[in-house]
Amino acid sequence: MINHINLRYPIGIDIGRGELHAVQLKQTAKGFAVRGLFHLKLSGEPDSKPEEGENLVSALKSLLRVRRFKGKKAIVHIPSRHTLTFPIRIQVGKAETLEEAILRESVKHLTFPIEKAIFDYPSITPASAEDDNAFDAIVIAVNRDVISEYLSWMGRAGFIVEAFDCGVSSLIRLHHHFHDPSPNPVILCHAGNDESLITVIMKDRILAQRSIPWCMDTLSERIAANLSLKDRDKTLFILKEHGLAYTQDRESGDLAAEAKKDQELVKMNRAIYQIITPYIDELIHEFLKMISYIRMGGAMAAPEGIYLYGLTALIRRLDSYIENRINIPVAVVNPLTKVALSQGVLLDDLSKGAPFALTLGLAMRKIPWL
Repeated sequence: MINHINLRYPIGIDIGRGELHAVQLKQTAKGFAVRGLFHLKLSGEPDSKPEEGENLVSALKSLLRVRRFKGKKAIVHIPSRHTLTFPIRIQVGKAETLEEAILRESVKHLTFPIEKAIFDYPSITPASAEDDNAFDAIVIAVNRDVISEYLSWMGRAGFIVEAFDCGVSSLIRLHHHFHDPSPNPVILCHAGNDESLITVIMKDRILAQRSIPWCMDTLSERIAANLSLKDRDKTLFILKEHGLAYTQDRESGDLAAEAKKDQELVKMNRAIYQIITPYIDELIHEFLKMISYIRMGGAMAAPEGIYLYGLTALIRRLDSYIENRINIPVAVVNPLTKVALSQGVLLDDLSKGAPFALTLGLAMRKIPWL
């Protein structure tokens, strides 16, 4: 007797620094719809202190009590500080397999014994048309002890972990749901509260990938310090309402008319613009470094576009500001404005869906369901 196996959507759980996001999808006649969303702030970071691991277990138990979620199977992101990501070029020897060659090159980059390493290879592509044994790869390594600890916490909360996924794979999965793979390089950026992920992809190939310290927490802190605010929600409201709107004021060519029309608004737009542009320029600098890197690596075409995911969706006119600075088309993507929400899944403000971008890409990974 042959068991019938369905591919279904598990619960995607993104364990971040100080917060937990979860998304589950369900199949519909028109594709998928969001079955459930969950977000909870954590007190402390998991594994920094024993009691903070207990806080994670408690948060996970809270997630299981949410009726919109179905089952206990999960796909998990662990905090990126636990992962090592590095590019390698491999020359496979006559007496070794591709995997053996990857291990041989990867050991040079590890900060823990190779016997404790768990590897993922989100991208392996031929390095040369003339050499069948040369490859370029992006390698992600995690210490087995870390995985064991998270498996323990997940199990104590009642979850069955089907797989651990990496952020770059989830981001690419999400992007390819909305856009066909491009024959030219494109830059994807996911901005989080405590760090951001940048990757350059071309078709099914990752040309470059790195995590950077640029984050929304720092941007909020700069606004709060300059305006003497203590409420982070107010800084996010300011970014959505004003952000880089002063670029539009300047582009109108008639600031005097704008000032007469609403002088206080123009003043506020200008003030926020002056506060945040130095930090936005740091993000642009990161994009330029990535572009230089891939051009030196042999990519013949310049990136055809930049796609901004995550909390960048909260910054008004960020796309036009970056586009004008580096002359590459820029699109800000809030994925929850592009997917169906099941009845009962409500967001009073769709911009609140922006932080779920990476978790949504994680939740898109189907698994066998007996």
